[in-house]
Amino acid sequence: MNGEELLKALEEYAGSRDQFSLREFRDWCCPGHDIKTLLVQLLPALSRKRLGWRGSGRDYHVFRVPPRKEIGTAPDNATAPALWRPDLTGLPEVIEEYIGHKTQKPWNDPVTLQRIRAAVMQQKGQYWKEGDSRRIGYRKGYAVIAYLAYHALVSCAQFQHAFMMLVRDGLIPAQARILDVGTGPGVVPLAIAACARRLSGFSAEIFCLERSDEFLEAYRFLLPRYLATEPGITWYPPVQGDLRHAESLLLPSSLDLIVLQNVTNELVQESAIERAGRIRMLARLLVPGGCMVIIEPAELRNATALREMVKAAIGPDLQVHSPCTFLWGGSCGADRCWSFVEKPPVSPTRLMRALAGEHEGYRFLNTDIKFSYAVLVNDGRKRHQYTIPHGSHLIRLSALKTRLGRHVQVAGSLMSADLGEGKTHVFLFCDGTSRQPVYVVIPHFHLSAKNQILLSLPYGSIVGISDALVRFNQKHGAWNLFLTRRSRVTPISRAPE
Repeated sequence: MNGEELLKALEEYAGSRDQFSLREFRDWCCPGHDIKTLLVQLLPALSRKRLGWRGSGRDYHVFRVPPRKEIGTAPDNATAPALWRPDLTGLPEVIEEYIGHKTQKPWNDPVTLQRIRAAVMQQKGQYWKEGDSRRIGYRKGYAVIAYLAYHALVSCAQFQHAFMMLVRDGLIPAQARILDVGTGPGVVPLAIAACARRLSGFSAEIFCLERSDEFLEAYRFLLPRYLATEPGITWYPPVQGDLRHAESLLLPSSLDLIVLQNVTNELVQESAIERAGRIRMLARLLVPGGCMVIIEPAELRNATALREMVKAAIGPDLQVHSPCTFLWGGSCGADRCWSFVEKPPVSPTRLMRALAGEHEGYRFLNTDIKFSYAVLVNDGRKRHQYTIPHGSHLIRLSALKTRLGRHVQVAGSLMSADLGEGKTHVFLFCDGTSRQPVYVVIPHFHLSAKNQILLSLPYGSIVGISDALVRFNQKHGAWNLFLTRRSRVTPISRAPE
């Protein structure tokens, strides 16, 4: 029985049933077929039909996933600012407890701290290598301890920002089924649990995929202790396996959210097209209306690689929701895009301070939150519904070369925080059409009531700009829209904080 015939058989069999035995379905449609292989083959079809599964071994129980319900009206940022700030309460202490458990010594034992320092520096050295010489692995205990000491807190805070952004965008249902790919020690489940404390009526089933034995050991230690008081969060034993072999793994179906945080950059030997294939394969596990968030570090190499991968991944069944908005329709025209979001830093932990001592804060205090992200959907939803109307007098950013030295009216998204130095404000600006980067530039002495709102709008917001002077920066190969006191900035669609 080929794939199309199998799908038709599933539609017929499941059409009149809310739940059934996969073994009985197998015996009805394809006797003799290996039941686990059959289930792996059916996962995309189950997801399209909003069918989940549970069980193992001789049989699997297939059931209908409840209809989607909204979380409800999210509190406004102005009235509930604490809701949107990361909550890291208790996490540093659980990490210290794990270090003591793993090393059988106090977390601040001098020998332990020195070994953590060495492991952190080794990871940094590997991270900045180029090409095939770059090897990022977590096969040894101190590699995982170094991750927990240096990266885990920022990664947890980072994903809390991302998750609450998805909530505000209306992408997360009240009862969510979530897969975290490359979970490591479970940072994403920990972040979701922290968010759940602030979301009334929210519950989640969390599934995870991880290949490292050492990470899985940390996962099994951290999650029971941190999630013990979170009754709304159900987490399952992680699937041990590699993203590169995910097509043969028994993963959950009918997912509302798939997370890849700091994962695709580790596929160092794969091209953007090959990575995009991994993304499309995973996306088949989403329910209709589900979404995927991919998060990578903000530095140039990984942030630009993320955009290249996303450009290669999108198609009829997978579209960009945010942060990019293609205001003239079509798809991204940029040759290269370095865009990332910044959030307030976290406070250093006492473990970080112990590692840093008096003189090495630059090496061991990791508190900045900067990341590049993409949210993909399978139903065409966009954060901003705005498109530039036909016949508009606005100029495409791809046409700036025909307006050099002239004043123009444009619209686009703010795709960076303020990148300027001193008394000059600089923002990456995009409408989806320009191959070269475009920056809005406004000297501080040219700020006025007409344009100063530019400084307070969140990343990803759409604005209209009038009376901007077009310049070209030969050194950086970029277009500049120079604003003066006469220039007007008009918010069109505001992004979530």
